[in-house]
Amino acid sequence: MKITAIRETMVPLAAPMRNADIAFDAMTASAVAVVTDRIVDGRPLMGLGFDSIGRYGHGGLLRERFIPRLLAARPEDYAAAAGDAIDPLRAWAVMMRNEKAGGHGERAGAVGVLDAALWDLAAKAEGKPLWRVLADRFNGGRAPARVPTYASGGHYREGADEARAIAAELSAYRALGYTQFKIKVGGAALDRDKARIEAALAVAGGGGALAVDGNGAADRAAAFALLGALAPYGLRWFEEPCDPLDYALLAEISAAGFLPLATGENVFSAADTRNLLRYGGLKPARDRLQMDISLTYGVPEYLRIVALLEEAGWPRTRLVPHAGHLFSFHVVAGLGLGSHEAAPDGRLLFGGYPEGVAVEDGHVTPWDAPGTGFERKENLNRVFAPLLD
Repeated sequence: MKITAIRETMVPLAAPMRNADIAFDAMTASAVAVVTDRIVDGRPLMGLGFDSIGRYGHGGLLRERFIPRLLAARPEDYAAAAGDAIDPLRAWAVMMRNEKAGGHGERAGAVGVLDAALWDLAAKAEGKPLWRVLADRFNGGRAPARVPTYASGGHYREGADEARAIAAELSAYRALGYTQFKIKVGGAALDRDKARIEAALAVAGGGGALAVDGNGAADRAAAFALLGALAPYGLRWFEEPCDPLDYALLAEISAAGFLPLATGENVFSAADTRNLLRYGGLKPARDRLQMDISLTYGVPEYLRIVALLEEAGWPRTRLVPHAGHLFSFHVVAGLGLGSHEAAPDGRLLFGGYPEGVAVEDGHVTPWDAPGTGFERKENLNRVFAPLLD
């Protein structure tokens, strides 16, 4: 199988919400289609990839470096060992040729969105859902019958009666079948945040069903003040309580023991993960790690991260990758990870599951359609449509 074209576009997310650090009204994402010379049902077989969110699109890096490398490669450089297919691991090595060690920033996301498309392609070539391909290749064929998921939302919205809005939002998520929730904190005065949390707790039913996310915006004084004030609620976890790369401060917060912690979504490589483990003071029995698969160069690097974490005593059940997109769902299911972070609002490009997929008692049953399932989500399908002709 030969890659004949790679098409990309930048997509505005245009979501009217914010967290403690950034707003999403001007946020963008990249969508890519990898086209091959294999014909299925009269059309070229294609793999589709959609960005993770929160880092903007990666069009420049895609066009300047990574797409040209794949297009210039010989088909034998990325061919699967058997069958008319492409091996995403070999294609990943092609993309990373001549890339210097370190500097794990925006290029990690550019490679990650292409990697997502290559895995979608590989699964379609086998006629299997992506989670099954990943389970067979990397998890001894094991995959859960149902995948735990939680509803991530509770953003700040201008002009809203925040407590009422939070309660209505989480009630809608509970009606969809979610039993665990996460909301944003740290972007308002403490009394406002406490009112939002108490409204959320009334729906969630207790602190064990509610996590909060500070998005790394707090300095030392603000982090300790907020964590101290929220500790009595007994929350499921406090996410990104400080700058995500300030491991010394993170270790200090961890040692204080206010609440279980979660972090890692802004750590983009196995090397960065190693430093987080060495210096961040996190505890496998208490905390969670949230490295974003698509923002850590995709599946090949994430596999290295998982191996590193397991060697350090972290069970896979403590790994809850960032981002509510469909690709991360397949990785969570295929590798047997702890939970999938879902953005339940299907009107958002990155939100919701494919048509016909339901959440039941906080779990989702993996679906059987080949690939990732972007085509079964109407608004995402419209984004990809111009790339398919």
